[in-house]
Amino acid sequence: MVKIWGKLLVENKIIKDATIAVDEKSTTFFDMLKQLCASLNIPTPVLLSKHVYDFNLFNICTFKPDDFVESVVFDRFELSLIS
Repeated sequence: MVKIWGKLLVENKIIKDATIAVDEKSTTFFDMLKQLCASLNIPTPVLLSKHVYDFNLFNICTFKPDDFVESVVFDRFELSLIS
């Protein structure tokens, strides 16, 4: 089990955050992202290979408003791995 911390940022200040615990062997990255977005009550962004690559390499990835189909009220959505 690993914990993923998702946070919504506006002007580098956290306006909302959530933490979820997932089983890394049975949960895909997209399923984890959907679960975290549901807990934050935001739409699910478009997942690109760049996001998965950054998360696997640096244990963090960032989604910008351009990564969402719907309009959002934050500047950045960050995912971080908590060990």
